[in-house]
Amino acid sequence: MKKIIMTSFAAIAFLIAFTGCSKNDLYDQGAVDERNRQEQEKKDQQKELTVNEKYAAAFEKAFGKVGANVDWGFGRKNSSTRAFTRAGVAFNTTITFPGDCDDNNFLADVPEGVSELPTWGGNAGLKDAFYIEKAYDMVQIHSGAAKLYVKGDIDLSEGDTNYDYPRLNLSTTSELYLLEGATLKIGNVSAERLVCAAIYIAEGATLTTDYPILLNSGMNVYNHGTINVKDLQVNTNSVLYNSGTVKASGTVSAESNSSRIVNNGTIECADVVVNAGAVLNIFEWTVSGTTKINSNNSGWINNGQWTTRNYAYVGGSENVINNCYLWVTNDFEMNISSVKGSFKINSEGGVLASNFYGGRDSSTNPIAKSGPFKIEMAENAVFVVENKAQFESGRSEIDNDKYAYGIFGPLTGGYAVFQAKNIVREASIANTWGAVTYRGHLYVSAETHFAQGNDGMESHKFIIEQDGFSIADNIFAAGFKSGKPSINIPKTTCSPGFQGGDPLFRVIAEDLSASEAGDFDFNDVVFDVVKAEGGVTTLKLICAGGVLPLRVRGANQAEGTEIHSLFGENEPNEKGEYKMYNTGLSPKMPEVEFTVEGTYTTPEQIRNIIIEVKKDDKWMELKAETGKAACKILVDDTFVPVKERQNIADANGNFTDYVQGNFVDDFWWK
Repeated sequence: MKKIIMTSFAAIAFLIAFTGCSKNDLYDQGAVDERNRQEQEKKDQQKELTVNEKYAAAFEKAFGKVGANVDWGFGRKNSSTRAFTRAGVAFNTTITFPGDCDDNNFLADVPEGVSELPTWGGNAGLKDAFYIEKAYDMVQIHSGAAKLYVKGDIDLSEGDTNYDYPRLNLSTTSELYLLEGATLKIGNVSAERLVCAAIYIAEGATLTTDYPILLNSGMNVYNHGTINVKDLQVNTNSVLYNSGTVKASGTVSAESNSSRIVNNGTIECADVVVNAGAVLNIFEWTVSGTTKINSNNSGWINNGQWTTRNYAYVGGSENVINNCYLWVTNDFEMNISSVKGSFKINSEGGVLASNFYGGRDSSTNPIAKSGPFKIEMAENAVFVVENKAQFESGRSEIDNDKYAYGIFGPLTGGYAVFQAKNIVREASIANTWGAVTYRGHLYVSAETHFAQGNDGMESHKFIIEQDGFSIADNIFAAGFKSGKPSINIPKTTCSPGFQGGDPLFRVIAEDLSASEAGDFDFNDVVFDVVKAEGGVTTLKLICAGGVLPLRVRGANQAEGTEIHSLFGENEPNEKGEYKMYNTGLSPKMPEVEFTVEGTYTTPEQIRNIIIEVKKDDKWMELKAETGKAACKILVDDTFVPVKERQNIADANGNFTDYVQGNFVDDFWWK
């Protein structure tokens, strides 16, 4: 066993060396301070965490659990447009439209067990089904054969001139099936006398003729392929349901009250005439000539994109409704024959026309210069005229309501917009009264607008105002109110949109005290984002509704601006509290501009403006994190600040649904 022996001298030397270290060599004041700072920071963080947890609990108790995707307005992708939620369908049709038939009617091949039609064309043995895929002199189906399947390319057009013996002669009870990839071409007599119970055209199949086709006697055509035709007339209780393509070199028309045309594909034609019955466009319909609504019994419903050179509404139906986009590349004329009739535009729908003539009907009566017209528009509907809009309603006495004509916005809720370059009158009758009635929540925006006046009697005005419409407040044009109305409706596939005076972004905030006060008024600070230039952003203080010290600063700014000082109160009272300003129950002060360092113009950038409240001697940030209770929210300057001690959800009925993610629109206060 090895031993280590230390001499007494060495032991003393070791002891001296050990005890020779000074106190300063073992004690580091900086390290102690850093440790104390970290401990205090942890305490402050825990204190702030506790405050935020209490706030979040009170917030969700008041409004429910926050939806996972709710970003409090700071996630908007475009600062100048908004995604509207349809404000509700204001105008419903009274017409019933058929749906498409079952998919099993559109076939790729001949069903098993079906025989080929004899080449001589008769329906031998009166079987209930045949198919054809060869050349035939004549295809004749008697009532006993219910189904005929067309396979391959069949041309029955040449020499089809004998009215007694059309080359295609079907029965009223038969059904014609064009299989995938098949083509059936028919001639003049066969097209004119085409009659059967139903025609089913599969995808990739084509029915073609150079002549008109008349659907009559309850004949239904369901097209998933292509129809090429001269004119296509739907008469009696017949139906055309198109999910494919229809190309007509002439006119597509609905002729009888029970006739129906539904387009869920594409239709291209020269003209459309709705003499009676109804058409429904779901996808795309393009008219190189005129679309004419010709009867009080007509129905024209557009849920898609309808493009036409001219649009003439000379009936008086309550079922002329535009739910999406109507583009009139030349003239839109309107002279209706019933007080019940109107051209209706639902929320989010829009019209773009080169010119509009209210009261003119050149298609029927070129002499007529004035007459009844009525456009009814729901909230956020838009009617844009690129050039001239001429109004001459004629003060018709129909149903004893001579003020029933003009342009009408909704009576409640948001606004609709009628915009034109120039709004004029017909020169020869410009001194008659009652050119147009403007009604309800409607903005009229133009470069020029004919002046208000009368025909010599004070009550006989050129412009009639009704139900809240005011010339002073609602017409924006030279000689009227300057600028544009403060409403922005986005350009979409259903609307040409309207870009008015741009609203400013507005930030509203709650200072973490709502868990104690319980009001959630979000007016503790309200400011607008005015502009950003030179690395500095100008803000405008609207409200200071909190009593605690509150400052606003840029993300890289050390101190920022205490907001109450902007209203002249530089120090709090002995309790450490300030007055409240511009909250309805507090002193009214002029709005004040101030700046923060940095550029903040987009919603995501504005999120980074720091708002802090001094609570328990610590500055605590008011945050807006996606899916969590918010202390700040981004709106715009159309938002009216909530009065003091009023809950924001009581002032804005959609707020709770917005918090919970059920109202998927950043513009919940509209």
